[in-house]
Amino acid sequence: MDEKKLPIKLIMQQDSHIFPNQPGGQPKFFGEVTESLKEDVIQELENVLEYYDEFLENNPTIPVIGKVLMKEQAIAKSHKPNTLCKYCPIVGSEDLEENYIKVTKEGIQKTIEYIRTSDSKYLGANLTAVAEITAFQPEDKISIGLKEELEYEEFSKRVKLKCFDFGSEYDNQQVHAYVEHKLSELGLEYVYKDFGVNLKYFVLEIPESKIVQQLAEINGVRKIDVFQKYYLPQQLKQIPIESIFNNNLDVTLSDVIIGIIDGGISPKNDLLNPFIYARKEYVAPEYQNHSHGTFIASTIQFGNRLNDLSSTGDIHFRFLDVIAMPNSNENYGPTCSLSEEELQEIILEVLEEYPEVKIWNLSLGLDKQVNDTKISDLAIFLDEMQARYNVQFFIASGNINDLTLQRTWPASEENDEFDRMGSPADSVLGITVGSVALKESDDSIVRKEEPSSFSRRGPGANYIVKPDVVDYGGNLTNTGSISNLGLIGLDCDGRIVEDIGTSYATPRIVQKFASIYHELTERNLLMAKAMLMHSARLETKTIRKKEQHLMKYYGFGKPSNNVNDILKCTENEITLVFNQTIRRGRHLELIDFPYPPSLIRNGKYYGEITMTLVYEPPLDARYGSEYCRTNIDVSFGAYSIKSDGKLDFKGEVPIDARWDQKFEQERVRNGFKWCPTKSFYRKMSQGIKEKDGWKLRIDLTPRNDLEFQEQEFVLIVTIKTDEDSDIYSEMVRELRQQGHITNNLETRQDIRTRI
Repeated sequence: MDEKKLPIKLIMQQDSHIFPNQPGGQPKFFGEVTESLKEDVIQELENVLEYYDEFLENNPTIPVIGKVLMKEQAIAKSHKPNTLCKYCPIVGSEDLEENYIKVTKEGIQKTIEYIRTSDSKYLGANLTAVAEITAFQPEDKISIGLKEELEYEEFSKRVKLKCFDFGSEYDNQQVHAYVEHKLSELGLEYVYKDFGVNLKYFVLEIPESKIVQQLAEINGVRKIDVFQKYYLPQQLKQIPIESIFNNNLDVTLSDVIIGIIDGGISPKNDLLNPFIYARKEYVAPEYQNHSHGTFIASTIQFGNRLNDLSSTGDIHFRFLDVIAMPNSNENYGPTCSLSEEELQEIILEVLEEYPEVKIWNLSLGLDKQVNDTKISDLAIFLDEMQARYNVQFFIASGNINDLTLQRTWPASEENDEFDRMGSPADSVLGITVGSVALKESDDSIVRKEEPSSFSRRGPGANYIVKPDVVDYGGNLTNTGSISNLGLIGLDCDGRIVEDIGTSYATPRIVQKFASIYHELTERNLLMAKAMLMHSARLETKTIRKKEQHLMKYYGFGKPSNNVNDILKCTENEITLVFNQTIRRGRHLELIDFPYPPSLIRNGKYYGEITMTLVYEPPLDARYGSEYCRTNIDVSFGAYSIKSDGKLDFKGEVPIDARWDQKFEQERVRNGFKWCPTKSFYRKMSQGIKEKDGWKLRIDLTPRNDLEFQEQEFVLIVTIKTDEDSDIYSEMVRELRQQGHITNNLETRQDIRTRI
């Protein structure tokens, strides 16, 4: 195929594309509304009031928490019990079927009276959707990790204690003061940490295990948990290779700076030191081990050349070297780990000090696996930092270090989830990276391009697609040898060595992202992220099958090595980009959207369509499984005009996921719902019936009662054919004739070409 030279087309937003949503339908009932049902709900409310009666009598200004559990078929946003909870409002959740409500004596009494006297159909529907109403119990507050720690006879633990956020400054102050008072009564010293809207907690030293139960009995406490420890990922012994790396090539030095939070880049490596922008040291010299951080930096800077991988042009980046992770290799020297709290403070400090650094590599070691429904605290922290400072984190999915647990391929769908990724790889806004094999041998565990046997898999919390993407991180044999199977990088002294790990797949993706970001004349992190994801989807044919489980290992695929392939088109394809916004209560419609005329033959549409949607939703940790607060959906397909003049429209490009049930839980698990990156694909080899035209529709669904103005998104659509046909020129002409306003996605290469 010819080199890609034609510009991607930006479709500009127009007022004529914005339409109001139609009013919602009638409330749905999940049973009959009877007096018996009303009395059952009233009795449950009275039980909640009785449970808290003494506390509320003595503390009338301090709210407490009730739990409203929904029937499985009624957990969608449209069935939230807002009418039932009008006097005891919903203030959070954990699992999809749970709703936490603010409980006061007056609120419960008003709710009971409302149930007895109202004939509202919305209240009736809510009553039929509710499975149970209970008080929030002390055992609900102790994390699984802490419960496991409590099983040890000797217990002396540093814990974090999080309070409920009632969405009211007054209520939160009342609860905060009460909790502080109870901690003082218990004789406990504490420090309060505030890392932003979504992450605040008390830090406590617990002398004995019985104190945990006493903490759990304090009203206002939401969760008591242990702090995680982070360390440099375990490395196999780096294997020296008898070769000298020559860096005497002409390259472009980018002004893009990449932050590497790791063990540090070796000052002895003369090939990397000229690119150090600044260095921050948080580890004492005797605990520093630079081998891991040096290999990462060399992978970003020289990885394609070291591993004989083709790429378009060489771009070198500068590094902010953050030495945060202490040595964890006993054979190297004294060892230590980094606490979750310490890591958060380091990240916050460097983001404050270096606002010019927008891209960050974070390859951590942690054995704790992600939870199906609960986002980890470090992931919440990273999401908050990304939104606040407009940066992009890249996170390794993690390694399986035990050779006896190495996963073969194809993987069994029935396992005990031993290979599930760890925190903070569940970050929603972060880009999580898994590993695939670059090389294979007769006795290697997996073949080339298959998921590495050590690479931890997804999904992330709330069934969000993780890893987002994959890249080369190495392979090994059944006996644990990595010789001639690993990734090539540099050691502390600048020698060429070989190693494996998702830690090294991650900087390969960082290099690709930074190259995209460098080339954009109008730099936009969301645009660069969308381009990266779309390239992965276009390049990776393996996961275009109906086997849903493949995305747990590949994510959206492996992006191209060539930035030119990502940012340009050929004649037999066109890529369209919609970097637009959508508002609450509105949807976007592009009616009579053009389709390449040469792909319409004998009454049928032909061609191959790939779509990638990326957006960064507002996030709220109070809501657990409902952490992501907006959902965007896309439909692209042909329509017919019915006899009454209305459009009969059906999306023809299905989402790259399947679900068998219509219940919310199934759509979340298997249908990308509330997932901020989505992909769609259709190859019309046999053609689909020609209709009156094509339409593109984009819809926004906010979570329950969410207040927001608008949501930015990037939608990328590629239409292509295997035939020798200039559909690029056809589409550009058709877009102009239909009145769509377009611009070229301009790159630095365009500027260099003009010069």
